[in-house]
Amino acid sequence: MRGMRRRALLLGLLPIAAQAAEPTRPDAAAERQRQLERWWEHQRQREAADRFWNGPAEARRNLTRDQVERWERQRERRNGLPHYPF
Repeated sequence: MRGMRRRALLLGLLPIAAQAAEPTRPDAAAERQRQLERWWEHQRQREAADRFWNGPAEARRNLTRDQVERWERQRERRNGLPHYPF
């Protein structure tokens, strides 16, 4: 008798559990897509900021050795440093 009551109770709770498992909002997929779009927009902003701050250093890294040496000689001349070799 006790087992039958338990089964009836569990069978009675089954539709409630199934209803709780379903998403309550039908536009959950659209909301998730909006969240992803916001995240990607944030990533694009971060990458743009990174290019803004690190772009000059990356451009210097892409110079050839002759270009870097010439650039450093110009900087040393502007700062009044003696020529190499000292």
